[in-house]
Amino acid sequence: MGLNLAFGLIDSATRYPNHPAIICDNRSYTYAELDSWSAKIAEVLLSQGMRCGDHVTLMAPNVPEFTAVYYAVLRVGGVVVPINTLLLSNEIAELLEHSDSRFFFTWHTFAEKSLLAFEKVDSCQGLFFIGAKREELQESVLAHYTVAPLHKPNKFVLDEILTVVPGTVDYEQTSSNDTAVILYTSGTTGRSKGVELSHFNIFSNALYSKEKAFFLDHDSTTIAVLPLFHTFGQTAIQNASILAGATMVMVPQFEPKRTLGEMEKHRVTCIAAVPTMYNLMIQILRRRSFDISSLKVAVSGGASLPLTIYNEFEKLFGFKIIEGYGLSETSPISCITPADNKINKAGSIGLEFYGTQAKIIRNDGSAADIDEIGELVVRGHNVMKGYYKDPSATEAAFINGWFRTGDIARRDIDGYFYIVDRLKDVIIRAGMNIYPREIEEILYHYPEVREVAVIGIPDETLSENVVACVVLAEGAEVTVMELQKYCREHLAVYKCPKVIHFMESLPKNSTGKIMKRALREMQTGK
Repeated sequence: MGLNLAFGLIDSATRYPNHPAIICDNRSYTYAELDSWSAKIAEVLLSQGMRCGDHVTLMAPNVPEFTAVYYAVLRVGGVVVPINTLLLSNEIAELLEHSDSRFFFTWHTFAEKSLLAFEKVDSCQGLFFIGAKREELQESVLAHYTVAPLHKPNKFVLDEILTVVPGTVDYEQTSSNDTAVILYTSGTTGRSKGVELSHFNIFSNALYSKEKAFFLDHDSTTIAVLPLFHTFGQTAIQNASILAGATMVMVPQFEPKRTLGEMEKHRVTCIAAVPTMYNLMIQILRRRSFDISSLKVAVSGGASLPLTIYNEFEKLFGFKIIEGYGLSETSPISCITPADNKINKAGSIGLEFYGTQAKIIRNDGSAADIDEIGELVVRGHNVMKGYYKDPSATEAAFINGWFRTGDIARRDIDGYFYIVDRLKDVIIRAGMNIYPREIEEILYHYPEVREVAVIGIPDETLSENVVACVVLAEGAEVTVMELQKYCREHLAVYKCPKVIHFMESLPKNSTGKIMKRALREMQTGK
C-alpha cells in the first residue's frame, strides 16, 4: 500500500491554498506558500544527489523552517531525523553517524556546533544552514565555510539556493511501512536509541488525533509549544494540524507569559503541553488576566499530571485537561480521553487510542485483573518498527507481540487506565514497593510546594531510601520537619521521605519533563 506522509501538506495546500498554515512571531505562511517552499527544498536535496530512503538530520527550534524541511525530506522519500537542539557538538556527531545521515539541516544559531559535528562525520555529505543569510552567520562559521581545501566543501546557506529552483517536484510514492522518521529517545535512562516510525505509524496517529481526540478542522488554531523534534509536538500538533488544514502558531521557546499572549492574540483553540508548562501558565494566570476563552481543548502528556494542576486548570478555564499517554515508540499516543467524552476521570490517561490495544500484565506475562497493578503493554498501528540498528534492544522491548512501555499502571472497571509510576522509578524499601508518584501527589497538595520529584537512593540496610526534591513557591518558608510531619499525616510511615532537599529548580529535559536520573546522580554522585 502506497502512503507518503508528505501528501497531507500537498492535500491541504490544494484544499485551503490561502488559509494560514503557520504563524511565528511576525511571519505567516499560507498552505500554498508552505507547500511551494517545501517543494523547493526537496528539489535542492535532489540536486545534491538525495535518493529515496536517505536519512536527513534536522535540528531547529519551533520555526516554520522545521516544518518546511520536514515535509521536503518526506516528499522525496527520505527519512527525517529530528534531533534535540540542546545537544553539544560531540553528541550531534554521534547521532549523525549512528543515523547514517547523508544531509544535515541546522538552524543558524546552532551553526558553530553543527559545523564541528559535521566535520567529524565523513558519511554526512551536505550541511545546510537555515533561517539566515550568509552575512548573518557567525564569523567563526564563515571562516570554516570559505576554507574549502581543509574542510568539506558541501556547506550551503539554504536561502541562497532556494531562489533558483522552481519547486515543482512531485512527491515520492513510498510504502506505508517505509520508515518516515527516526526519533532518538531522550536518553534519561541511558544511551539514546533511534526509534523507527513508518509513514503509517505517524499518519494514522496524526489522523486519529485530528478526528477522534482533538477534533481539529481548518477553522482550528493550534499552538506549538512542545518541541517539534519531540514526538508529542511533532505528531499531535504539527502533523495533525497539517492534515486538518488548521493554523499552527509556533512558539520557538516556551515562556509562559509569552505563550498566553500568543494564545490570546491568535485565538488559539487547542494546546498540547506537559504538566510543567501548565503549572507555569497557571502561576501567571493567578497574577494576570489573559483572554483565552477561545481555548476548547487542552491535552497533557509526557509525564503524570498532578491532581492539583488538573483541578486548578478546571477552575480557571471551566473545562478539564485531557490527560493522554504515549511514547516515542508508539508514535506517540496510546491512550487518551477524547475531547468530546462526557467522562473524564481525574488522574486517568483515558481509554485506548483508536486502533490501539492496551492491557496490564503481571511479571509472568499473564493478564492482570481489574485494578491490579502491573506493566502497561500496547500493540497496534502506532507501535514502532524497531530501534535503528539495534535488534537486541528491539527484541527486548516486546513480549508476545506487545510493546513493553516500562510503566506501572492499572485499569479500572470502565476500561480507564491510570499510570502508577515508571517501572524504573519504583523504590524498593525493606522489600516493599513504593511508588514515587503517590508521594509527589501528597506533597503537591502542600500549599507552599511548587514542584516536587521523589527518587530512591541506595541504602545498605533498607535497599533504598526515599528522597524528596522540593521547589518551594516564591517567598515561602517551610522546614524539612514540617514537610515530613505532613507526609506522616497522609502516608504510611515506610513511604515517607527520609530526606528532603530544597532546590531552586529541578533539572528538566527540552520538553519540560523532570529528569530523575539527573537527580539521582546529584544525590549519589553516580
